[in-house]
Amino acid sequence: MKKIILPDGREFCYELVRKRVKNINFHVKEKDVVHVSASPLISVKYIEECLIRRADFFFDAFEKIREHEKASAPNTQSLKWLGKDLKIRVIENLREKAVIDENECRVFTKDSSEENVLELVNNAVKERFKAVCAELNETVRSGLREKGFEPPNAVITIKNMKSRWGSCSYTRGHISINLRLSAYPKETVLSVFWHEYAHFWYHDHSENFYRFLLEMFPDYHKYNDVLKVK
Repeated sequence: MKKIILPDGREFCYELVRKRVKNINFHVKEKDVVHVSASPLISVKYIEECLIRRADFFFDAFEKIREHEKASAPNTQSLKWLGKDLKIRVIENLREKAVIDENECRVFTKDSSEENVLELVNNAVKERFKAVCAELNETVRSGLREKGFEPPNAVITIKNMKSRWGSCSYTRGHISINLRLSAYPKETVLSVFWHEYAHFWYHDHSENFYRFLLEMFPDYHKYNDVLKVK
């Protein structure tokens, strides 16, 4: 991780990964960090010059990420769930449990403090999202079989990740899905599953990878592009 300091005092970090790519690729996935992929033949000096020239674009992207995080921050009034804003309704009860359905999130508790309500809601999101992911996982596996591909016995893990929506360890047979995807439509979560399963056949993001991915899931860009910072 290296830092860029601009003449006006603004600064941001970048992370450089060397790959066999034709162009320099820039991706903003977290606050104040630009992820860069570039050929080993391109000098660091030239890459940093490009970063400085595009600085205003990156700072606009950083601000959009902050706005999104602020809008999606946990609160006791509403819950972002699979693309919907669900009202959180607190009901005095001894059960100490949150229940998510299609219309609202009901929190049964004798302690209506914000901290306790958020903890119950977060626990419900984790459990419900596991079930959603299990369903989508089977959807992808069935889709692969229908197209003549036998899917590997992948182990699915749900966890919080800062800069990735999903990851695939094809050598170990593990797929990780970001818990933050629970706020997005189910089709968007499905697009991440298809992306990660495609890595079992293609280990990079080459043209062959995307050709395979789009053959399997033609609507990939339609649903996955909402995850990108514009």
